Amino acid sequence: MKYCFILNPAAGKGDLLEKIRAAITEHSGERKKDIELYLTVGEGDASEYIKRRVALDPQEEYRFYACGGDGTLCEAVNGAMSLPDHSRVSVGVIPSGTGNDFVRNFTNRDNFFQISSQLEAEAYPIDLIACNDMYAVNMVNIGFDCEVVDQTAKLKRHPLVPSGMAYMVGLAFTLLRKPGLRARISRDGGRAEECRYLLNTYANGAFCGGGFHSNPKSSLNDGYLDALFVNNIGRLKFLTLVGDYKKGTHLTPKFEKILKNWKLRSVSFDFDKETNVSVDGELIRVKHLELSVLPGVLKFLVPKGCLARVEVPVS
Repeated sequence: MKYCFILNPAAGKGDLLEKIRAAITEHSGERKKDIELYLTVGEGDASEYIKRRVALDPQEEYRFYACGGDGTLCEAVNGAMSLPDHSRVSVGVIPSGTGNDFVRNFTNRDNFFQISSQLEAEAYPIDLIACNDMYAVNMVNIGFDCEVVDQTAKLKRHPLVPSGMAYMVGLAFTLLRKPGLRARISRDGGRAEECRYLLNTYANGAFCGGGFHSNPKSSLNDGYLDALFVNNIGRLKFLTLVGDYKKGTHLTPKFEKILKNWKLRSVSFDFDKETNVSVDGELIRVKHLELSVLPGVLKFLVPKGCLARVEVPVS
């Protein structure tokens, strides 16, 4: 078995990545000959590395660890899913981005930083979200949340904004503009309806935006998209929702007139104009969007001592 650690030098803080590199060297032990480290050189390189590496020996068993944020993990997952046969491939993450939302779905998250626990990880089948011609492992955001992601990415480059505060500042900027979403939406192949919403989330994981518990009823392997629809409400009403949205206490009768939560297999959109869509925190622009769940298709590496917070058999 090959243990391949994919390090993204642009994710999080560089010193953390150096610590990861040192820990891999320290804990490799008898596996040393089977461990490889790869430093990515740009966007998309994590996916390309996985394809190149597996092509060298397609019969080998591979464990790829994305050492970066949710975007790096998403790249690794897309690389694995692009293989003609990914049955011998598992994907894990050592979270070193700014949000690290996907690992919030597991207990004992500190174990994700323990190389010894990672090397003893169990491959756990999880769902993915097919998103046009790519895949999401955590969440697809459309509307308000997506515009916050856009603003956050810009603010991360600003020298006066701490990276940990970028999402909250981006949220405030976006609230001033309050962009809405207009699209024809079809759920589970039903009749398309003209809709206006403030935001939509389609989740596999339960968290986005660096800890917002947006989809508390989601599960990593229940065979469904967990869909949240928030109506195109005014700023003041939205402010009454934000605190509960962050804590995951918004799915209550208190907010039933302004939001809905559904379990879906698929959903399609025809937007009135080209629109930003956030796929695991990375932005794409589309006019038509197809989302569907792929039950249990990815083997995700859960470090020893960690458990998924919601255990639901793959349907």
